[in-house]
Amino acid sequence: MQHPPDTLHARKRRKARAMIVSAAFQLFAEHGFDNVTVAAIAERAEVGRTTFFRYFGDKQQVLFADVAAEDERMCAYVRENAEQPLGEDLYAAIELLRRASTASTPYTALSPAHSAVLKRLLGESAELRSRYLLTREQRAMRLAGVLTEAGATERVAVLAAHTAMACELSATRLAENPETFPRRLEEVHGLLRAPGGHKTVP
Repeated sequence: MQHPPDTLHARKRRKARAMIVSAAFQLFAEHGFDNVTVAAIAERAEVGRTTFFRYFGDKQQVLFADVAAEDERMCAYVRENAEQPLGEDLYAAIELLRRASTASTPYTALSPAHSAVLKRLLGESAELRSRYLLTREQRAMRLAGVLTEAGATERVAVLAAHTAMACELSATRLAENPETFPRRLEEVHGLLRAPGGHKTVP
């Protein structure tokens, strides 16, 4: 896939966006989510409110800034690594998504410090948990679509995608810190590979 040239304008946009994300996580860590305003984030990042809204619709979006990129990496992995039509092979579909998740490292796309802040905030706010779960539901829908492209039947694609998201959520809950997430994800998927756990849909 050909990427657009890395222009000075593109680098400046990435820098501004990164500054906003960094400022937001600093403030969330210091004051919690509810006590931080968009104006405070913009001030800490040394940008205007207009610049903030050029990149993010609200302060919740900052927490999930990299979700779309993570989704695309996982979808690209599935497209590039589906070796044969998946058909009714539920286990193969789930295993492909496990490898995509490991390769894309969605949990650690944020820095370890930012990941720790996000996990704390999710534990504190039902509203944020709802937003987070919505991003995972949207990811499952995208992954189901790409599994269908890879030849899986609709029911296998949907079940595999939602199973993979359940594994990700479980590993996130069980991980003591961001560094242990990959190991926890392997453990959770290992339960699915236990005897009797890798059958095709009858």
